[in-house]
Order: sequence, then C-alpha cells, then structure tokens
Amino acid sequence: MHNVYQLKKAKILKLVRENDNTVTLKLRFDEQKSFKFLAGQFMQVGLPGFGECPISISSNPKESSKQFSLIIREAGELTRKLNQLKADDFVYARGPFGNGFPEVNRNLILIAGGCGFIPLRSVYEENKNRKDIKIQLLIGCATASGIVFRRELARIKEKHDLSLILEKETLPEFSDSKGLVTKLIKENELLADALVFICGPAAMHKSVIDELMKKNVASASIYVSFERRMHCGVGVCQHCAVGAKYVCRDGPVFGLEFLKANSLLN
Repeated sequence: MHNVYQLKKAKILKLVRENDNTVTLKLRFDEQKSFKFLAGQFMQVGLPGFGECPISISSNPKESSKQFSLIIREAGELTRKLNQLKADDFVYARGPFGNGFPEVNRNLILIAGGCGFIPLRSVYEENKNRKDIKIQLLIGCATASGIVFRRELARIKEKHDLSLILEKETLPEFSDSKGLVTKLIKENELLADALVFICGPAAMHKSVIDELMKKNVASASIYVSFERRMHCGVGVCQHCAVGAKYVCRDGPVFGLEFLKANSLLN
C-alpha cells in the first residue's frame, strides 16, 4: 500500500538563482526512474527540524524519469533554509499531489500573474516543441525584481507569442507600458480555438475570466490553478477548503464550468 506520508530523499543536482529571494532546485530521487507527475501537480518538500511546505513542480513531465525542478521563493524559515542549500545537498519530498492540467489537444494560452508562471512552466516545457499547436503566453508581475525565469522568458519570446507587463514599472525588453495582465488580454488578439490555463493570485481570477468572456472564449476551454491554496496534500488539515472542495485533493486545477457550478469563484 502506498504511504502518502512517506518522505523520500532527493539530491540537489543543480541550484539556479532566479532573483534575490528565489532559486530553482533541480532534484533527483534515488528511484527517479519510477517517478512520474502531471503538469500542475505539486510536491511536499521539507528539511528535518524545519517542517515542510507545498511547492509546484515547474519542470517537463516528459523528463520526470531523470529529474524534477522546484522553485523556492523565500517566505519563511523553511524556504529561507532551502534557499541557502547548494548542489549535492539533500531535501526530503513526498508526492506528487493534486490533479494536473488536462491534456493539451489544441492551441494553448497560458495566463500568469505574479509567480503564476512557475506551475505553468511545466505545461509550456511539455508542449513547447510541438508543431501541431500554437502557444501564447500572457504574464503580469508587480516589479522586474519579482520576475522568475527572466532570461528564460526572453528566449521564449523569440520562439512563441509572449507578452509580459509590469504593474509598477516598465520593462523595455518586453513592454513599454505598465498595467495588469488583464491589459494584455484586452490588447492582444488571442489564439483561436485554444485551451486557456490560468495561474496567479486569487484576486486576479475573476477579472481575467471576465476579460476572456468578453473575447468569447468558451467556459469549457478555461482551467484555473488554485496552487496558492495548497496545504497538506491529502485533504486532512482543512486549510485549503474552497466551499465543499479541497484544493489539494480535488485540485489544484479546476475547470471553469466546475468552478461556476460549485460557486468556487470569488
């Protein structure tokens, strides 16, 4: 019987500093070949004496037999300790947990706010080389210092339709104006017949969806990640309850039609 509480030791193969308080940890279990995950799922990650926390997986699911990546943003004692680790150190992890994004079977629009591109990156990596679909990325962030994957996003822009906007300043390499990600939805022509995956602060969900509705995007094509509400992973602690549902057990990815039917949108 699989024990969901069983921790496994994962070695840090490489650590990449994304900005002043955020690092990418590239990890591998001893039994990595048997590890599999879906884009949109998350892990529980921790260190002895410091507890654990839920972190979305940001790497390509197709490469799960080799390694997986987690982005750690410093927000407390545990994440501060994780930020101080180095290559060849170890962390302890369990998972994956939750439900991932659905299979991408047509054009794809990724809409991210704040750190929202972290789990969406997994979707992008899985589909970036496909010739049968087009990919459009709309990303909003408060400041340039808060951007994760800045160099990578610049490279993505050369290959796919990527628009990035900042709320409090301009970033000439991406945009000469300021605003929220909703501004990008208004100003850009969206891909036709596309799946739309959204991830960001809960406060942005309704406004983003309202703008998509104005552009006649079908509700059945829209999926939202509530990854910021993740907690224990098994629906026991009650902290991620949204109505009668649990984000960690029933999500973190929900279809818009399901959200509307269960009154789960603010």
